[in-house]
Amino acid sequence: MEEVRKNTFKEDLMRNFKQLKESRAESVAEELEIMYRRKIEDLCHLIRNYDRDRENIILDLSPVNALSGAVVPSDFRAEDFMMKDLEIGRNKRDALINLKIMVERYTVLFGDLTDGGVAEKTLANNNMEG
Repeated sequence: MEEVRKNTFKEDLMRNFKQLKESRAESVAEELEIMYRRKIEDLCHLIRNYDRDRENIILDLSPVNALSGAVVPSDFRAEDFMMKDLEIGRNKRDALINLKIMVERYTVLFGDLTDGGVAEKTLANNNMEG
């Protein structure tokens, strides 16, 4: 069984300044890299959801009563449809811009995004270079 280290706080304080600095830098860099990766994943997911939302607003054209089977033109509000479509489009554009910036900064700060296939694919599918 592994021996549990005791008095690690004192040992950490007794390390030389360079070791403390390197240890802190590693800790900060690791935490920041994780945050960037999570944000990139969240943005990819958000963009996919915007695509789904845009497809789903077509369902607003469906009849109020599922049994009637006929779309009543008077129930469709073209202005509402257009504004919702525009809102989704703007939100998606903003998310794509944020994704592109995050991927570029990740590359500068941490190197290539090793599992960045999803991010690169998302950007490429939306005519934004990665």
